[in-house]
Amino acid sequence: MSRIKPLLITASILFALTFTSCGLENLEDTDNSSGSNGGTSSPGGTSSPSGGGSSSSGGGTPNLIVYGKLTDARDSKEYKTVVIGAQTWMAENMNYETEKIGITRESKCYDNKSANCTKYGRLYEWEDAIRACPAGWHLPTKAEWDALISFAGDDAGKKLKAKSTDWVDNTGTDDFGFGALPNGLFRTEFEGLNANGFWWTATEPTYGYDYGVSKGIDSDLNVKESDNYWDGYSQKDFLLAVRCVLGDSPDSQITYGELEDARDNKTYRTVKIGVQNWMAENLNYEAEGSKCYDNKGTNCNKYGRLYDWATALALEADCNATSCANIVLQSTRQGVCPDGWKVPTRAEWNAMLTLVGDVVGKKLRARSGEWGDNFGPDIYGFGALPSGYLNTGTIEFEDIGVKGLWWTATESGYDDGSGYGFSKGIDSGSDVKEFGGYWDGYSHKTYSLAIRCIEDL
Repeated sequence: MSRIKPLLITASILFALTFTSCGLENLEDTDNSSGSNGGTSSPGGTSSPSGGGSSSSGGGTPNLIVYGKLTDARDSKEYKTVVIGAQTWMAENMNYETEKIGITRESKCYDNKSANCTKYGRLYEWEDAIRACPAGWHLPTKAEWDALISFAGDDAGKKLKAKSTDWVDNTGTDDFGFGALPNGLFRTEFEGLNANGFWWTATEPTYGYDYGVSKGIDSDLNVKESDNYWDGYSQKDFLLAVRCVLGDSPDSQITYGELEDARDNKTYRTVKIGVQNWMAENLNYEAEGSKCYDNKGTNCNKYGRLYDWATALALEADCNATSCANIVLQSTRQGVCPDGWKVPTRAEWNAMLTLVGDVVGKKLRARSGEWGDNFGPDIYGFGALPSGYLNTGTIEFEDIGVKGLWWTATESGYDDGSGYGFSKGIDSGSDVKEFGGYWDGYSHKTYSLAIRCIEDL
């Protein structure tokens, strides 16, 4: 058994998680006398009503705990749920086996023993954790965790611990049915089982992009100044446990919709990013002259089709060699997109990229093994894939699995004949970190690139 001592500040930075402080800031109790009930969740499963307890100032004595039930539609696993104040929490750690992406990322059972997953739930990297919860539930933010702690009041850590001998030194009172267990963590090895419980939040600190905010409870009652509860941050490649909260995340930036193309009845996922509505997949409409990478239909199904600039804008082929800017400006730029949608201009692309902010390329990359080990967290649901392109200079398909390239409806004016159009690109290479793996450039109009359509509002 390995215990992580929070009082050893210098050691905790290197040996435990990297914490912002050893103790808690002063917490104020909130009046949650009007608690919610579990209700039903969306497709991830249903949760039967459960009654949590409201507490008086300082935590008080909770009402009778009534558990609900959540069935995860993905693997049919069942979890207890409980209402605590105005929140509905899973009363157990998540045990969903997320898809293995790349060569190093995968969730684990403590000591790689399935029995530990059954008892303690799985341990996840941060980028897996934000996608581990069933539909209708979400990884709680730091603020949502803080609301739980504030509601529990004094000695929050003790009140949230399970009444279990798994806490080898000090069991909890489990006043609210939260049932926290000492699930430990994985950094370079498994550690902390039976001594520490660690959970991810959905919040990223300002400290650095490689860290996520985490929460922890310790078994040692000598840590009174912390109320046996930690608030810090951890490297995103550490593996911690996950608790889910009912409803949409208050920090969620993803709202998916659906678009059906009446021309061929293909259906596409769409996503709202700021005020724009984007297709969250590449277009796969078979316009004359469009191509599948390597001329394989399976690549069209996965990556969408590739189009030269004139085909993408539904213009005469001559527009690939001469300027057709006036024609484009006079049209809606629908091009090959479905009715009500259009090929975005460079300015419309840039508006989205400005909203996304720093390390934009990484944030827009799909969480997919197609990117190898350089997959992204896909924070905005854009789902960019490395679809490659057709180089008409070499007459070869190039860079599938390495680069994603998309046309804009804007000519670059690079040469007198305007044989170039502005394009956008994301690269998987880690050597372009200063640009977030994102390009803003131009391509010869005869090249075949992918298309993302934007709703014509």
